[in-house]
Amino acid sequence: MKLWQKILVGAMALVVLLTMTGFAFRQTLGRRAIDHFTKELIGPRPAFRNTDFSVETEWVTMRDGTKLSTRIYTPDGDGPWPTLLVRDAYQFQKYLTCHYYVRYGYACVHQDVRGQGESEGEWYPLKHEADDGTDTLDWLTEQDFQNGEIALVGGSYLGLVQWAVADRLPPEVKTIIPTTSHGGFYDMVYRGSHFTQGIAGLWSAEIFHPLQDKEDATEQWLETVVPVRPAKDAPKDLFMGAWPSYADYIAHPDRTDPYWQQDFYRQIDQSYLSVQVPVLWIARWHDFFLEGTLNRVDDLPNRADSLLLIQPGQHGGLTNELNYTDKRFQGFETTLAWLDHHLKGVPLPETLRHPVIYYENGADRWETASSWPPAERQPLQLHLSQLDRSATCGGSLDETAPSSSEAVAQYTYDPANPVETNGGAFLLNPNIAPPAIADQGQTACERDDILSFLSKPFDTGLHIAGGIEVSLDVQTDAPETAFTVKISEVFEDGRVLNIRDDIQTYRPSSAAAGTALAFDLVPIDWTLSPGSRLRLDISSSNFPAFPPHPNKSGVWSEIAAPAIARQTLYGGSVNLPTVKR
Repeated sequence: MKLWQKILVGAMALVVLLTMTGFAFRQTLGRRAIDHFTKELIGPRPAFRNTDFSVETEWVTMRDGTKLSTRIYTPDGDGPWPTLLVRDAYQFQKYLTCHYYVRYGYACVHQDVRGQGESEGEWYPLKHEADDGTDTLDWLTEQDFQNGEIALVGGSYLGLVQWAVADRLPPEVKTIIPTTSHGGFYDMVYRGSHFTQGIAGLWSAEIFHPLQDKEDATEQWLETVVPVRPAKDAPKDLFMGAWPSYADYIAHPDRTDPYWQQDFYRQIDQSYLSVQVPVLWIARWHDFFLEGTLNRVDDLPNRADSLLLIQPGQHGGLTNELNYTDKRFQGFETTLAWLDHHLKGVPLPETLRHPVIYYENGADRWETASSWPPAERQPLQLHLSQLDRSATCGGSLDETAPSSSEAVAQYTYDPANPVETNGGAFLLNPNIAPPAIADQGQTACERDDILSFLSKPFDTGLHIAGGIEVSLDVQTDAPETAFTVKISEVFEDGRVLNIRDDIQTYRPSSAAAGTALAFDLVPIDWTLSPGSRLRLDISSSNFPAFPPHPNKSGVWSEIAAPAIARQTLYGGSVNLPTVKR
């Protein structure tokens, strides 16, 4: 059952129950219903330390007079209490945070950010979060219910608002716990100069729709927004208050554009360099925020007292096609132990006293380290060969470089017939495509616009740890185009699970034999099973995660009519960082 369905069913149950009972009983039944419908999302947790709590709503006034709706959860009994701050763009996160933490002896403040939920003001992602977050903390530190021990918690946008104030925290804030987020917002919106349609586009289309309507909003987005060319002419109604920011995103694809150099983007991007408190930074292997997290974490000023936890799964949780039996270090239980230590003085469990804790995909085990990736790694280079057979899944990945007389491979890329997204980290809603790790089936062998290369079996398996590099010598007859790559594990039983994929814009040179196009894939820790092979698939589209490149130069969102391109591959290599055990 999907997240919004769980909460919606719970809400419907509440409506029925609340109309049939007295107030006290209504309150108890309502809380138990929320517990029931969110327990799978919370995961393992210790027994509640207290059961009764109260919730009050207050309007907190920002410096410009805008009032933000703020709910204050306090345990029954005498305060003050250690206190958590949750600033939320999605409203329902209070059921996954404050609704639980308050029963472990914490006061918890849940606030709708500006322009969302019941709060006043206009929504524009991140623009006001530094000021609003600072004003909220100024208000919070003056409240009698808090005892001067404060933490910031939350994931996704709830993590972004933590980074917005991370460089200006008052002394009462003792730790922050950002999950699946970092401050480099451009990298959420563009990848390889391509708009992340399945992330920033879908997020913008859904965010103003209530939980029960998000599924319909997604379908409308697929039907009425995604096909429109030029993209700037897409219908505005579906986006509601998110249209202004969405229109800006698609109009400014260049990282160096003055739009992305605005003060609020630059400030949140650099705030991690000024964090003076311990950070529990939770990432996931198949989340689109992972790469930026890995690039930033070792530069935290308080790195020695911080923890990077890399969980399995995608932005919204676990993937479906990989076997997970070791389910330690998942979410709530880990966060609670960290909070108990930093806000209550409880000793930190030995299991959390490491700079890095990470899950090994494929091996299904957790490891600890002083840093990741491991320093001692051995490079393994595989060369593309038998290019002339790659359009029918006959290409090879060999340790020996092919001869210079190797025939080239060619295919036709038609933006009107894109390769469908099948796995990967670049789709926010797994309900409209397979999950982040998915069986690749036989698509690569059934389409003539995918070139596929297969390695020999690794008899004892292969442990990959770090960033995979793919280098291609390519050419096109278009003034500008795209190339995509996907690395997968081919098991002995025939299953094919994707490991990493990427996309790059390519502008041709005058070189007759093509020019090098480099892909630096998001780092991964993945162990191949004994007997498995590696497969590389090359194409030019990944839809709907990314809009099909129109094969024309210019701002992509202003191009109305795409063209067909003829793509040529002259050779290339895959460079793997491996670890021997």
